[in-house]
Amino acid sequence: MNQERLLQRFIRYVACDSESYDEREFCRMIEEELASLGIVPKRQEVGPLCGSNGWNTYSMLPGTGTPLLFSAHLDTVSPGKNISPVIEGGVIRSNGETVLGADDKAGVAAVMEALTAVVESNVKNRPIELLFTICEETGLLGSKHADYSMIESRDAVVLDGEELGSIINRSPAHMKLHIEIQGRSAHAGVSPELGANALKTATDAIAQMQCGYIGDLSVMNVANLLAPGKTNIVPDKAAFDAEIRSHSEEELQSLLCRTKELVQDSCRRYGTSCAIDESRVSNPLHVPEDSALIRTVSDAFRKTGIAPVIQKTFGGCDATWLSENGIASINVGVGMKGVHGCSEHIAVDDLVSIAKVLELLMGAE
Repeated sequence: MNQERLLQRFIRYVACDSESYDEREFCRMIEEELASLGIVPKRQEVGPLCGSNGWNTYSMLPGTGTPLLFSAHLDTVSPGKNISPVIEGGVIRSNGETVLGADDKAGVAAVMEALTAVVESNVKNRPIELLFTICEETGLLGSKHADYSMIESRDAVVLDGEELGSIINRSPAHMKLHIEIQGRSAHAGVSPELGANALKTATDAIAQMQCGYIGDLSVMNVANLLAPGKTNIVPDKAAFDAEIRSHSEEELQSLLCRTKELVQDSCRRYGTSCAIDESRVSNPLHVPEDSALIRTVSDAFRKTGIAPVIQKTFGGCDATWLSENGIASINVGVGMKGVHGCSEHIAVDDLVSIAKVLELLMGAE
């Protein structure tokens, strides 16, 4: 593994704009680099399904033993255009006007550098599969629509975690609700008694909903409250969104029912009606702590002097859809910090360490 090449690779990657829905140029860059290693990239044309001009990129390096899939996403959040990385005191950050894009180009760079080192070494390696996805940041869309018939591996390492050494083996089921309240308009000064206030209904329901952590297994949030209108008219329409995430399906369903009941009760109090649209974003992910995959990844961390930490998360990543399609998947931390903000950064030493871990994992069993 060439540390200077890794650093320059990462700098090159973050300087290539790839905000969600606009990943085309970065997709091309990765294709060219894979081809230069003698590896044939295969496009998964999921762009139209995601609203993107890019595509998922799949590739495989043959080897001996059990195949292992490595996955990272190509898109970044905004502001992610014209990123100008700065290296100070062994830390890479943006100039403060954009994100850095370490989420997830640190993962992409580590995978590609480890792969390059394996190809150059001419030593035995396990079969290595790669899946680079688009539109992860906008709802895991690239992995949701991926062509899993291409993939042989039954285990996967996703490089999209933050703290170096973290191994995320559990993520929650995730539900979203869009709630619309229908009231009745009336003149607020002349005949307010003839109206049915949709905004009051919505705020009454929201005030009773739990937000934030609910015990150890669940979390809820509400957002996007809208009730456009004039102050002299009783608002007849209001809408808001809610989400529920839980590691317990039973608790998820209980919270879902309770949320709908609160909205319906508020409607009865204010003489309004509601329409509730619910959608399942993802199912829960759980890879047992004693699985061979976690043991193997933990050993690779220890060999590079990093203590592995197995933990659950309430966030989502592409591991969710890999798992949903029969591939046991964990999300591994690469050392990025302050993600989704202009203070995002990563230590050079952490980037080097995760690349070394991946090189070990790509080696023959």
